[in-house]
Amino acid sequence: MLQTPGRRVPIVSFFSFIAVVLLFTGCAPQGTPTTNKPGGPVQKGGTWVVDLFNEPDSLIPNASSQTFAYLVDQSLYAPLFVGDTEGHIQPGIATELPTTENGGISSDLKTWTFKLRPGLKWSDGQPLTAEDVDFTWRLWMNPKFAAADTVAFRLIESTQISSDKLSITFKLKEPYAPFIASWTDGYHAPMPKHHFESMDPSEIKKAEGLNPKVVSGPFKMKESKPGVQYVVVRNENYYRASEGYPYLDSVVFRAVPNQDTILKDLQAGTADSAWFLDVTKLDAYKALQDYEVVQYQSSYYEAIHFNFNNPALKDVNVRKAINMAIDRDELVKTARLGQGKPLCVDHGPAYDPGYQPDIQCPKFDIDGANKLLDQAGWVKGSDGVRQKNGLRLEFQYSTTAKNRWRERDQLINQDNFKKIGIKVNISNYPANTFFGSLLPEGKPGKYDLAEWGSSYSNDPNNSSMYACSQIPPKGQNYNFYCDPEFDKLLAQQVATADKEKRQQIFNQLHQKMIDDAVIASMFALVDLAVHKKGTNNYKPSPFGPSETINVWEWWCDGGKCPHS
Repeated sequence: MLQTPGRRVPIVSFFSFIAVVLLFTGCAPQGTPTTNKPGGPVQKGGTWVVDLFNEPDSLIPNASSQTFAYLVDQSLYAPLFVGDTEGHIQPGIATELPTTENGGISSDLKTWTFKLRPGLKWSDGQPLTAEDVDFTWRLWMNPKFAAADTVAFRLIESTQISSDKLSITFKLKEPYAPFIASWTDGYHAPMPKHHFESMDPSEIKKAEGLNPKVVSGPFKMKESKPGVQYVVVRNENYYRASEGYPYLDSVVFRAVPNQDTILKDLQAGTADSAWFLDVTKLDAYKALQDYEVVQYQSSYYEAIHFNFNNPALKDVNVRKAINMAIDRDELVKTARLGQGKPLCVDHGPAYDPGYQPDIQCPKFDIDGANKLLDQAGWVKGSDGVRQKNGLRLEFQYSTTAKNRWRERDQLINQDNFKKIGIKVNISNYPANTFFGSLLPEGKPGKYDLAEWGSSYSNDPNNSSMYACSQIPPKGQNYNFYCDPEFDKLLAQQVATADKEKRQQIFNQLHQKMIDDAVIASMFALVDLAVHKKGTNNYKPSPFGPSETINVWEWWCDGGKCPHS
């Protein structure tokens, strides 16, 4: 999520922007951004302190759907491919980006070969090979592991590992253009076969979820104190160690309970950076003399998600009425203080293909929403709440706790929903509870309407959120939405690498999303982050694990980070 103060052109994902070039000409971006500070060389050493809002629920790849877990994952695991600070995918532990020209991708997008660098090691010194890659996707497909995302991996028909164990070829049942993106960044990194193969898959998260023992990234775990902090230190077996990476000695991820604490830490100068900040405190962040504020268009969209297990929410008229009762302009103006863009679908300006600027969104229309519910037979009772056939339009409305701008969203929406005869009771939860149990369980009355932000990382493929195959426990379709026509369109958009054709399919998906009122999207986020002066290479990306996208390149003036 890359943006500096001021308005910048949105960065788009590698696969989205130049997929056709890569697949059919073999031209891939080369090299990595320079890491030297203008006027002087990088200085190694130091401990960087990150205030991490919300407690991670697991630090094992693909074991969590929580963004804050991804931030730590990026420091612990080396992926096959990595998104850079501009959202472009680069080779990671793979030697190259596969293309049709170099023989890495078949013309039908069903055969993919990944080649690994020789001499790779896990943090315990054991070899990291293609066997680990093969073990990983099979583990993720095991229902006992309960992976967060299985969209791409369920398509794997067979694999073949080379005799030197440095390459693996995947045969897919269907063409799948975003296959590289499915192996990108730390939360989709290979896992150590030699360490986990003797463990029951259901026990892996319990045993090492917040304290991984064997990793491959720039850092390894030194200290895990859930609710307090996670300390990672330099991994001497990191594959880029010979290049001097990582520059830092260590990173401390402090689990911070709320945004007020983050601001106090910044005012006291005890944190070097913080991300996903409370926009209601923007003026206070800008007043910090020793920090730089970063504002950027992110790939996240904020939406109210419907639990389709709730009988009343199965009525499309109810869902449409809720969409009509959302004042998106007011939410951006009042809750986000202008740090957002009204949006009624799931692809914001960061995605190309994906973003559809000419889409016709439902208008904010309280009278129209009331008329729609009247016509659908939902009658207001003496208390003003509508009822029909024994069902009552009273829902629980939840989000992550202690998030001030989301609380403002809730109050604005609650007031407007009341005007159309829908009562919502607000009940919020810590992020690890919200994503870890509330959403996956999908119990009506406990989860009816839920607000959160979502991103599809380096590719606009939205199958993980809306495909029938991704309904829990098989994935993170927390809407519990399943529609054959929608699934058909999802299959079409992942089967083509042509940008224009793919956009046309996304447009059809968007229209169906509006016609069926699948979600109540509200806005695309402009995110905020801060870092202390004297810290360098802090470049949040529009995609992926955002803040820590290039954590191995972070460094501090004089080799000593400035937190006091």
